[in-house]
Amino acid sequence: MYQVSVGLISTLQNIFPGGEEFFVGVSKFADPKYVFTVHFPILFSLHWVIGVQLLGTVIVAEWSNQILKWLMKGERPYWWVHETKSYNATLPPEIIQFSSTCETGPGTPSGHSMVMSAVWYVIVNSVIQKVVRQSNRLTSFQKDFVSNSLWTIYGMFMMLVALSRMYIAAHFLHQCVLGVALGIIVARTVCGSSKWINMSRSSWYGASAIVLFSALSTYVCLLAVGGDPAWSIRRAVRWCAKREYIHVDTTPFYSLARYSGATLGLGLGVTSSAMKKIDRSKFNMKATIGLIFLCFLAGKMTEVAHVLIPKEIDIVFYTLEFLLNAALPYVVISSVPYFIHLGVANKSKRS
Repeated sequence: MYQVSVGLISTLQNIFPGGEEFFVGVSKFADPKYVFTVHFPILFSLHWVIGVQLLGTVIVAEWSNQILKWLMKGERPYWWVHETKSYNATLPPEIIQFSSTCETGPGTPSGHSMVMSAVWYVIVNSVIQKVVRQSNRLTSFQKDFVSNSLWTIYGMFMMLVALSRMYIAAHFLHQCVLGVALGIIVARTVCGSSKWINMSRSSWYGASAIVLFSALSTYVCLLAVGGDPAWSIRRAVRWCAKREYIHVDTTPFYSLARYSGATLGLGLGVTSSAMKKIDRSKFNMKATIGLIFLCFLAGKMTEVAHVLIPKEIDIVFYTLEFLLNAALPYVVISSVPYFIHLGVANKSKRS
């Protein structure tokens, strides 16, 4: 299976010799970090419940993806071609590495494919259910046509994400296919009910602790039974063509800091006193545009802060990333809407 995928990767790179900019661009666009800093703030501004569901979905997707990666110990193409003995009689196909190739975690399932599959399933399904199906201007046939077209675009996008991950030699084909399938399962499970959104603050504390310690427990258990959760990092360091291609924000513990922090921030936001005081029905178009702008700005500021965080000391880096990723959902869910709410209320009083 690995050999077949390596052949496909080599063929893909040979067919599109100048495709680096396009495929690397697609892979970067599909980076899960943008779900936290771009997709979630914008979608929450447009529809609060769907925005919260989206964040909950990406948290579960990243959490389950990380645990599965540790347990399944999947290889990555860019190092497998050097480690395998499958090509003893012949030279392995030449695999070109790019700036986004050298991710340090295990490869199965593909995180990009899994997270994008889950996130865009939520978005497409929400557009169909909230916009297309409720439209009074479309006939039944037109609604079906638009819905099917959106799902077709979704499928084509996921195929493009998979091809981009293969082109840069970060994943094998089966890892991408598995990631897409699991992402859909996660999205359907998390969005199947919205009751979890109304959990108490203590329950959210518990959820954040479970997410954090279940992942850490998996890591510790692997060490206890003689496993080596850090094996993939050494492979990446050994076989990456350029050391500058290796980034600390591709390590499993960075992902852990991101989604566990986001879980805490999500819980603090939806249970905050400010959130309970906000009357969204009074938000006019101007207020909504202001909300979108400020939430988007908060996401962009988070990206800037991420770049500025010192990365020399691991514990400091991961702690600050946890706090940063807890702060963003709280600001987007509670602080910014409450600020807009006060502005709307003051304007109503003056009029």
